[in-house]
Amino acid sequence: MSNNLSNSFGATMALASGALANGTTAGTIKTTVAIPFALDGQFYSKAITDNIAIAYTGPDVYQAPTGVGSVNGAFTGGVGGATRLYLLALNAAGAVSVTPGKIVNTADLAAGRVSLDFPDAPFNQCPFGAVRIAVTANTSFIPGTTALGASGVTTTYLNLASVPAMPLTA
Repeated sequence: MSNNLSNSFGATMALASGALANGTTAGTIKTTVAIPFALDGQFYSKAITDNIAIAYTGPDVYQAPTGVGSVNGAFTGGVGGATRLYLLALNAAGAVSVTPGKIVNTADLAAGRVSLDFPDAPFNQCPFGAVRIAVTANTSFIPGTTALGASGVTTTYLNLASVPAMPLTA
């Protein structure tokens, strides 16, 4: 859970929805509305932008419970499918960063046996949305490469003011 407001720091939050949607180029997203945001109490704005890459090239994160690997944010659905959140955040220059969350079994999520936690926002960045990707069994998703509307891939956009305190439970 992120702390977006405290006595010793200014607020960090998106002040309007970016109305996230699929980008024009496969594997990208876009904002259809400008996003005013506060970062440590200072105001900034992200203009309407198309073809925002959602590629992730950080360290390997969150090994899937079924043993399906996660390299550079990619994952493959096991029996029952798999679901993952990718947190989107802005720095002061308006550059978008992507942080992958844990991978959960889609069938277990739908049955309420597991929850889908939001990843923490990177330091000194403002979360403004998340992309929820669900894949069917044996379907692979590679952020920035796989089309968000590809066969076996279900994409849901969440427009956020900050990182929610509670996980998704379905």
